[in-house]
Amino acid sequence: MPRTTPGAQPTLKSVLQTKEVMEKCDLAISKWMIDDSVPFNATNSAYYQPMIDALCSMGPGYKGPNYYRVRGHLLNKWVEDVKKHVNDFQSIWKKTGCTLMADGWTDRSRRTLINFLV
Repeated sequence: MPRTTPGAQPTLKSVLQTKEVMEKCDLAISKWMIDDSVPFNATNSAYYQPMIDALCSMGPGYKGPNYYRVRGHLLNKWVEDVKKHVNDFQSIWKKTGCTLMADGWTDRSRRTLINFLV
């Protein structure tokens, strides 16, 4: 008879099901990354786990933003956020005399590199 108390250990069946569900989810993410040439080091991004958490909080059936929403409204929103972040530093630049410059390029493997100079 399985334990039904709140602190009971999970059954072997539930543990295996959880591992199977995790494997299915991991496989779906990796298929997308491979199919769309998303660099594997994207999983090291500071935004990767928050994205996964946000997706999980939406539950099944969530339809992600389409091409036009990402390249339009969401990109503009992100640009506004970055501008606000830069504006926070601009007040300090008047005191320190520093300037922030960015230079970017893409290599043969289509990897983007952005250099920030202060």
